[in-house]
Parts: sequence; structure tokens; C-alpha cells
Amino acid sequence: MASGFTPESQTNLHLKATYQYQQPINRRRPGFPHDIRVSFYDTFRDTSLLAIGLPARPAKFLVHAVDEQGGEMRLKFRFRDLDRDGTPNQSGEFIDIATFVPEKPATPQITWRLDVDTTGQAARGPIIPAKGGDTYWMRLIYPLEAGDAFLFSTAGQKTDPVSARAQSKQDPYVVPNPYVGSASFEPERFAVSGRGERRIEFRALPKSCTIRIFSVRGELVQTLEHDGSDEGYIAWDLRTKDNLDVAPGLYIFHVDSELGSKIGKFAIIK
Repeated sequence: MASGFTPESQTNLHLKATYQYQQPINRRRPGFPHDIRVSFYDTFRDTSLLAIGLPARPAKFLVHAVDEQGGEMRLKFRFRDLDRDGTPNQSGEFIDIATFVPEKPATPQITWRLDVDTTGQAARGPIIPAKGGDTYWMRLIYPLEAGDAFLFSTAGQKTDPVSARAQSKQDPYVVPNPYVGSASFEPERFAVSGRGERRIEFRALPKSCTIRIFSVRGELVQTLEHDGSDEGYIAWDLRTKDNLDVAPGLYIFHVDSELGSKIGKFAIIK
């Protein structure tokens, strides 16, 4: 809801709110920063504060600060009432709303001014003064200031083994199988003589897994670690853990992950 009189109010009065306090706007104190409600009545309900050039006047309204939980705090005010009718209803009249800081609890600090705004009044017609039942709200939009903090929490990434098994479309496999001299996806060498890098790929791998490659005699040839997307892949350069070229033959691979273990085989032919 924007600032202004409520739709049920009968007045066509406009009030313009301005901030008056000469201190940082993020300095909190009783009644600030909260929305302001001015409730109008047909009888005198309060008396304004005395100030130089502003005598104390009876007023037909009450001023409250209303917090986000709906709690209310009655506020003091100064009031320029030129026609002494107890309500602001002509140009030059205003309400100065006060708050108090803890270190000066007896000194009113003028925080907001509500001026009678006659801009465009000709189109609205003669001013209809606010009467009993009319309510004005000043709604605050709070700016971000130094010291403000935004807190949020996140849930860590996790894998549900049961769901992951159900979503897995196929077991890990090797491409090409068998490997005969070369593979179409091996990187090409330009303007350089000699054999380029040899490679095969283990595909359809779980998101995080370890691939162990064994000879048919059970000797560990190489260990690969995969940590990427589901149904991902990892390349092997056909070199052993001792950085030697593997010999042609039949090999066994074992894929170990939190989803379980898979075993397969592939051949290398020269």
C-alpha cells in the first residue's frame, strides 16, 4: 500500500512527507523506522508540543508509529494550525512528528514533516478537511545501509543412491573396444612428426567414481579418478601408473562409486 489516505477516507486532502532529522537515516530509535499512522477524529484528542513560533494547539488527530508486527507507539508532534480548527486543511499548515533518542529522552527530535500539499488541488476541487474515521498512512521503504546484512542458507548437494541407480541408463563402457591402432577422437598433430597421444574413453560413468584397470593376471595397471557430471566420461592415455605404454592384450576395468561396483573388459590390438 502506498502512502496516503485510505480509500475509505472522505477527505481529498494531500499530505507530503519529508524526512527532517539531521542524523543518519539508519539510526534506529523508538518509533523509527516504522510506518506512521495519523488517525483523525471529530473531537480534540491530543495537544501539540510547544516550540518557538509554534504554540501548543489542541488537535483532532493522534499520531502512531506502527512496526512490522503491528505494534503501536504513540508519538508527540508539533502542529502549525493557522485557522485553529484542529486539523491540517490549508496551504502552510503542517504536522512535525517527533521521536526521542535514548541519550536525550526529554528532547523531541523532529523526524518527519507532513505538509498540506495543494499541488493539483484545483483538479480535486475545494479541500475537504479530514474528519472522524479518516486515516493517513505514511509507508516506509527501507534503504540498504552500512551494517545491514542479508542472511540465507543453502542445502548441500547430495546423491540419493536409490534414485541414482534408477536413473542410470547403462553400465560404464569403453570406446573404442577393441582399440585397434588409433581412435577417431585422438588429438591430431599438425606440422609435427611422430605418433600423437593414444587414448580410449570410459563412458557412462557415475558422478563420482574410481576406475581401476587390471591385466588379466590381476596386476593393477592404472587408476583413474572421475568427478564430474552424471553419465560422464574420462579419457585414458594408454599409459601405466609407471608412465609406460601398455602392451596389447585383454584388460579388466572396475568402476567403484557410492552406487556400487561395475566390472567390464576391453581389448587393445596393435
